[in-house]
Amino acid sequence: MALLGARGVDLLAWESFGEGWVTDTVKQLKLGDARIHRAAYGELPDLAAIDGSRDVVFTWNGHHSGSRADGEWIRADRQGLTICDATSAAFAMDLPWPEARRRHYSWQKVLGGEAAHGMLVLSPRAVGPARELHAALAAAKLSA
Repeated sequence: MALLGARGVDLLAWESFGEGWVTDTVKQLKLGDARIHRAAYGELPDLAAIDGSRDVVFTWNGHHSGSRADGEWIRADRQGLTICDATSAAFAMDLPWPEARRRHYSWQKVLGGEAAHGMLVLSPRAVGPARELHAALAAAKLSA
């Protein structure tokens, strides 16, 4: 989540996993400009309310309820990063990979295997902010 903070962020939650991202972003990272878009269990929030100039964090699907997003609302010209938790969706659902700037998943969810393995996929657009943050942290460490 270190990619967040340069701009406001919209957080989508309609199940426990989305609520986990809300907790991480609001309570752990303490980002001030975070808008939470919630929906009832198994339903999706109003995706038309997502601002393309802001970053967005969401889970692709709620594997308990069966609800899932589609890629129709993710505009290719959005300025903000699209950060997707595809843990339960990778390899099981058709995902619009080009639209997401950062996506992670656990291959064992669908392919089988041990827990605690994860993959992180970053687009070139997401790598830039990550490198800038890393450089800033390194510089701060040197000056301390």
